[in-house]
Amino acid sequence: MATSALLRSARSSRGLSQRALAAAARIHQPRIAALESGTEDATVGRLTALLSKLGTQLTLIPSNVRPVWAAGADVQRALQLGNVRTAWREVIQLNDDLRSADPAICVALSVAAPAPTGDARFDALLAAVTDAVLSARRLPRPAWLDEDSRQLKGPWDVEQIPELQAAARKATPAAIKRHGIYLDQAVLQSV
Repeated sequence: MATSALLRSARSSRGLSQRALAAAARIHQPRIAALESGTEDATVGRLTALLSKLGTQLTLIPSNVRPVWAAGADVQRALQLGNVRTAWREVIQLNDDLRSADPAICVALSVAAPAPTGDARFDALLAAVTDAVLSARRLPRPAWLDEDSRQLKGPWDVEQIPELQAAARKATPAAIKRHGIYLDQAVLQSV
């Protein structure tokens, strides 16, 4: 994943503006904008310094699976284009990827929180899927899963057909319900 997306995701998941990050890093805001847009490449040293101002650090792990924060960026992009179906496919791919990853890699891929997608339902859904996989595999859960912004205020029944909603609610794992979402986990399985 591009360093621009990593920096943007880390900054926005902390709720900071480009201006605030620039002030903390003692650089000009247009430089942050250039790094986040990809018009300027960040060196490892610059990226490490900026991430440290966000209270995080750069860690490289060998994996061909994208981390949760990157899946969140892909969901956000799909939603901005008005393509909810693609956003759902990204969530299903995330579920498949986390389930198939080595346990240590699965935890590492889940540590960094995704930036807000612009849709509270998908913010909660990304957390719910991550939570469900980690809980089912009895792996450690990162603290971001318990943030208020990852829980819906009211329930979201993903199943649209009223006659099937009761069955979907019964089939929803506790880790998904924690986020205010009702969905049969079978919906998340690739075909």
